[in-house]
Amino acid sequence: MQLTYKYRLKPTKPQAVTILTHLELCRRQDNYRLGKKIKWWEATRTPIKAGPLTASIVSVEEICQNIPLTRVQTRDGRKKDGSGNPLTKKGEVVSNIDGGNVQWLNVELSDLKNTKKLFPDYKSLDSQVLQDVVSPVATSFSNLKFPNKNGNRRGKHKFKG
Repeated sequence: MQLTYKYRLKPTKPQAVTILTHLELCRRQDNYRLGKKIKWWEATRTPIKAGPLTASIVSVEEICQNIPLTRVQTRDGRKKDGSGNPLTKKGEVVSNIDGGNVQWLNVELSDLKNTKKLFPDYKSLDSQVLQDVVSPVATSFSNLKFPNKNGNRRGKHKFKG
């Protein structure tokens, strides 16, 4: 038998205000990232009844105009080759487009620096909190695009109220 413990959180009023502020900032970031993804998805795909799902109604140049094609690696990569050396090294220029697909998670994670510059409220949040907000949106769209082992596709990520 495995025991679990529940702890009731009893924050003071300033702590409660801080928690609510952080939750609101995370909700806004999630909705913003989701809105960008849905707009991109709708611009690059036609409705099911109108044609094939792989048809694009917008030119590739227009779709990718705000997506940087490359990024500079800020640290050694986690993936290693057979001899234990990292596949990507710090300072290398790496492509954001792999096999014709945009590496959305990498693009959005690198965009978080701009978010903190444009909106000073986000400076109060730790960087890992914002990274954890971005990850589920990227995961949900990869789940929407590629079926699971049974051939089923999951639904779209929902906006947070």
